[in-house]
Amino acid sequence: MTVTADPGRPGGRARGTARRHRGGRLRCFLRLALPFFLRPAGRAAALKFTLAFVLAIAAVWIGFERNAWNQTFFGALERRDADAVFRATLDWIWLLALLVGVSVQRAYLERMVEIEWRTWLTRRLLDRWLGRGGLWRLESAGGIDNPDQRVAEDARLLSSLTVELTLRVLLDVVELGLYIGVLWYLSGTLALPLPGGGSLDLPGYMVIAAVLYAGIANLVAHRLGRPLAGLAARQQHREADFRFGLARLRDAAVEVVLLGGGRREAGLAAGRFDAVRRNALDLARRHRIYALFQTPFSYTVLNISMFVTAPAYLAGQLDLGGMMQARGAFSTVVASFATLVFVYPKVAELMAVLGRLEAFEQALADRGPRLCPHPAGRAAATDALILERVAVTTPDGKPLTRPIDLVLRPGETVALTGASGTGKSLLLSAIAGAWPHVTGRIERPRAGWPPVVVPQRPYLPGLALGDALLYPAEGGSRAEAAGLLDAVGLGRLVADLDGPPRDWDRQLSPGERQRLALVRALLRRPRWLLIDEATSALDAEAETRVLALIDRMHPPPAVLMVAHRPAAIAACDRVVALHPAADVPADQAPA
Repeated sequence: MTVTADPGRPGGRARGTARRHRGGRLRCFLRLALPFFLRPAGRAAALKFTLAFVLAIAAVWIGFERNAWNQTFFGALERRDADAVFRATLDWIWLLALLVGVSVQRAYLERMVEIEWRTWLTRRLLDRWLGRGGLWRLESAGGIDNPDQRVAEDARLLSSLTVELTLRVLLDVVELGLYIGVLWYLSGTLALPLPGGGSLDLPGYMVIAAVLYAGIANLVAHRLGRPLAGLAARQQHREADFRFGLARLRDAAVEVVLLGGGRREAGLAAGRFDAVRRNALDLARRHRIYALFQTPFSYTVLNISMFVTAPAYLAGQLDLGGMMQARGAFSTVVASFATLVFVYPKVAELMAVLGRLEAFEQALADRGPRLCPHPAGRAAATDALILERVAVTTPDGKPLTRPIDLVLRPGETVALTGASGTGKSLLLSAIAGAWPHVTGRIERPRAGWPPVVVPQRPYLPGLALGDALLYPAEGGSRAEAAGLLDAVGLGRLVADLDGPPRDWDRQLSPGERQRLALVRALLRRPRWLLIDEATSALDAEAETRVLALIDRMHPPPAVLMVAHRPAAIAACDRVVALHPAADVPADQAPA
């Protein structure tokens, strides 16, 4: 397979730059909602949501009946009719029991929809982040902080907030449809006296008052609550940074203790938390400002209704029961029409979540060079790995290495040498297809590709040792693994092959982890093997033993090895030196 870099567009990153700023939060929301609800599992979740909405409508109807009950109950009190009061009390108990049952089942269905949608969202984000080259794309491009939080926390918030707010808005629409008619009927016509004599008749004056009152409240809520979205997004970012710092410190606990850096790390952690605290205080102050409006609005809705309905009562258009019914209808219309007042903080949080997920989605959707171990291209003419004038660059096209030519044939072992920081590891990543920012031409062999890569820092997942050695595959020969463990001097670990999962990074030394990484590579019987200083933590004897194992493989793999130590270099057929781009004359530097 052949990959040819375009020197005019280094790494292909230019094609994705403008795309990062396209679309909006609504488009991002639709991308994260429609594909789920259009699939079979999503249609089942949509049915649950519909049932929850139906139950919510039933709850609205029960509330409507309870509002009508006010007229019956208070009318009976006004007439001092004890039997009617008793019957109304029984009706109230029945309505309450029905409301409890409906509300509990509705809440359960809401949670089911949230869980199912979150499950799909999480799997989608994990697949795009880890399963389609997104991990390397984000690492190489930068600019996306805490992707783990976007998968774990933002997916949860998106599903829960969306379900909650959608039901709330739909129910407000239903309540408006039910109660506006009742309120209009109960309002009658209010005669307003005019300064010059006569009067102005206002039909449905309570509806007019409710709409005006709620409309002004919505405008004030938007004005006061608008800064909440930015503060909420910043709080999520700083909380994630604080948690990540603590997790990283836990992983490096031994090194910190040996360096005596405990107090320094405490200061750094306290500094990150101080950023959390400062933004939390800003958020609390903004919430307080908003609450100074929202709280009195919430408490005065019922009282305002008393003053609004009083003229109709004093004019004799309503009895006491009718006034109480009109108060309930007025309060419901105001609360439904002014729903923004009550949900604005949650809307702001949802906007912050969508902003983070939009940036995450756009970064993962970058159509630059595909980062995966199977680069696109035509089949090579030979069975060799061929590099022609290949140089590694930064994502913005700045050359890091001097161009090199290399031909690696099956069974050969080549050492790649150069000063620290030259770009040897990035060159191996580019050959494997995990670093797209190169110039020149890489022609990969048609047989036995992709290669097995052994990085300098081995990764051992927290599984049983046998599964960790066969990672990322599952299953395989434990007997062969046991033999290789003995061969590299780790026979004591054979008993752990089928043992419980462990944190191998904490329990093993760097040299032991490197030997396990090499055992894992050999278990895959590679035709092509890329080794990035994977014996740097071994002593000379262990290094010689491991390299001899590679020589004894049948058929022998082609090996490209980043090496510095004499024993590793001596085991190679030839040596290729890599030089930094600073050594290249200006007229020869890669574009």
